[in-house]
Amino acid sequence: MKKIVVILLSTIVLACNTTTEKPNTLIDYIPKDAQVILKINDLEQAKNMLRDNDLLKKNKDVALFTYFKNLPVLDQIKQSKGLLCFSPIGKNDFEYTYISKFDPVIIGKDSLNKRTIETINYANKVIHKVISGEQTFYATKQDSLLIASSSQILIENAIRQQENTIPVQEDLIKAYEVSDSKNPLAVLANGKELKEIQNALLPNSDLSQLSNFSGWISVDAKMEQNAIYLDGIAIEKDSLSTTIGIFDNTIAQENQIAKITPITAKGFISYTYDDFYALKKNLALAQDREIENIPDDLDDLFSGVSEIGMIFTENESIVTFTSLASENTLEQLAGSPSGAYRNVDIFSYDETTTFSGLLKPLIPEFEAKFYFSYENHIVFASSKNGLQTIIANILNKTVLQEQAYYSNTLEKLSDESSILMVSTVKHLKEYIAETIEEDKQKPWKEAKTNGYQIGAFQIIKENNFAHIHGVLQKNIAKGSATSVTQTASTTLENKILNSPILVQNHRTKGMDIAVQDVDNNLYLISDKGTIFWKKQINGAIMGDIQQIDIYKNGRYQLLFNTENTLYLVDRDGKDVTSYPKKFEKAITQPLSLFDYDKNKRYRIIITQGNEVTMLDAEGKVVTGFGFKATETNLVIPPTHIRIGSKDYILISEENGKLNILDRLGRTRVDVKQNIDFSKNQWQQYQNKFTSTTKDGKLIQVQSDGSVTIVDKELDQNSSLVSTNKTLVTFSENKLSIKEKTLELDFGVYTKPQIFYINNKIYVAITDIQAKKVYVYDSNAELLPNFPVYGNSVISLGNMDKDKNLEFAVQGEENSVLIYQIN
Repeated sequence: MKKIVVILLSTIVLACNTTTEKPNTLIDYIPKDAQVILKINDLEQAKNMLRDNDLLKKNKDVALFTYFKNLPVLDQIKQSKGLLCFSPIGKNDFEYTYISKFDPVIIGKDSLNKRTIETINYANKVIHKVISGEQTFYATKQDSLLIASSSQILIENAIRQQENTIPVQEDLIKAYEVSDSKNPLAVLANGKELKEIQNALLPNSDLSQLSNFSGWISVDAKMEQNAIYLDGIAIEKDSLSTTIGIFDNTIAQENQIAKITPITAKGFISYTYDDFYALKKNLALAQDREIENIPDDLDDLFSGVSEIGMIFTENESIVTFTSLASENTLEQLAGSPSGAYRNVDIFSYDETTTFSGLLKPLIPEFEAKFYFSYENHIVFASSKNGLQTIIANILNKTVLQEQAYYSNTLEKLSDESSILMVSTVKHLKEYIAETIEEDKQKPWKEAKTNGYQIGAFQIIKENNFAHIHGVLQKNIAKGSATSVTQTASTTLENKILNSPILVQNHRTKGMDIAVQDVDNNLYLISDKGTIFWKKQINGAIMGDIQQIDIYKNGRYQLLFNTENTLYLVDRDGKDVTSYPKKFEKAITQPLSLFDYDKNKRYRIIITQGNEVTMLDAEGKVVTGFGFKATETNLVIPPTHIRIGSKDYILISEENGKLNILDRLGRTRVDVKQNIDFSKNQWQQYQNKFTSTTKDGKLIQVQSDGSVTIVDKELDQNSSLVSTNKTLVTFSENKLSIKEKTLELDFGVYTKPQIFYINNKIYVAITDIQAKKVYVYDSNAELLPNFPVYGNSVISLGNMDKDKNLEFAVQGEENSVLIYQIN
């Protein structure tokens, strides 16, 4: 991933500025140690181009952009052509030198006397010190040229350089001459010094791969309102010791890695070749060892491969091969079967570090413990979870190749690259913000990049140079481009017992996942799929895990019950003081949790047959609650509903009696008749208490106790959930949302769920026979790219506090999946 950042950064970022041209004159005055040169062919056009670019316009406070905007020499010069050169001064610091036709305005006083001019004599030449506001630069006239610099030392060096002429580097001359003189702006960079450039721009990064990238690089920077394009070449000065030299005597092939790269990945890097023996010889030179010393036991395998790549996911790096004959490649790998995921076989691999040793520096240290094959792709990872993420996104078709923004970006590039690097703009922004100097981080963290999904950079090796092309463009969405991607998966030691549920994480302000396995281990899992802890409890959790803030300090705990115990567990998996609570008599229903006024004065109801006990947050009995028991056992857990300013507690008995109580346990509503209850919980719909009877009829109880029963043609196993305005029912294979009925494929379905998030209704249901999750909006429209793979009810929420929602669901019998709705 670091390579992606650097190349995109060292060119796109540097390209977003200014530079000039005038061969045979200007080039002779370039400082001998210059490492970056902006060749400005038309200063006014270059300024307009930069000024009109949407990305630069929205991010004016980024230090790199403000630097060029505030350079006084560029603001005051009237000549259209020039060279802006950057030379290292000290550690990780650069000073500029500007070269153009002489312009007397630069060293003259302005009419408003805002500038101060001082003169310094040096080696029979006059150096002008120009102080303009808070900016100071130095200038001198050499022949018919102006040389200006932020450093007096560089001006003195320029004077001495002309007295003791030093020939311009041959590859610099080539790079200079191939740049398009009609393009307003070109960027030249010394490929052997990219590491120093990176140290200056991103001092906190480690990109050692840039130490010897190439000879001089020349790229024309073309900027449109919503795009930045780079086109140019990298000269190969010494093919024996450069990165691009690794691809000498090879022909670029089609890059296919995007077919298996999840859209949630940070990016990828792809290398292609047609002749592995030629590549191996070049790798031997890059590794500074004889080719005879490189093991040959994988030669046949890599001779049948056309592409080697790395995919960078949120949690780990993935290595991929594109095989010319995958059956032969699999035979040569000879891995051992290690299970399957969604009918894709996974194998373990014994020679875990072989690839990185052979392919260094293309592939860094990597443990290839497991792999799978899909079509002509062989995919390796250090964990099965990493492979499962790739498999899920391939099967869900949530890969880059399927995205319009990817194809729109890549259509500007060749289909075949020796090296292709793609990174999400989000990751680039985060990487720069983390590695740039601390005082410059804030504008990068806050950079506005809406509409810019990816940047792509391509290198195509040919003879003694390489073609370079880069694209960073805004992609205008057409309509609502929604996708659903699996972002992580977690495999537990045992089968899952209860469906995963999202719980608040007060530290991140996001959400984590709680889930229990058949050995009664409770797990807390991060939004990235990392297991924080597991805790043994004494039985199966009844119902959903709830949360309370017992100390009212914004820190939430997990509240749940088993058949004999009430637990309250903190964020670190430890029991809260005074918990767990043991009960001699069996608990027969999941606990009920009430927070009447949303002020964290919690009430917990424990049901034991026909007995109900109300507790406070500390687990103490609430003596003021007078209702203790019913005549017969409760059918479902007690429910709290608030209508207007009144609270109602609904308790359903096996004998058909519905008790509707107030907060103190007194009868608030006297229900006029007995009800044959179903297992559906009471809901508030149209300000009425709403559920279904055992034979599937819709029942509504008014606050005066009157009962209305309506035949909605639901079967006796039907399900019902609602908000006050939206009623959802499911009967046989018919899902009804707001009276709009959908006929689903016949299957075995969970009860429908209703989520109200950010003023939107989401209705979810899962066919556990076909293992498909469906999510609909309030108009009964299936969200784009659903159904997706899943095997339980879902838990929907915002796990990472970005604009996208996530949901957790059971995958295989022992795996938890996390999806993101983009």
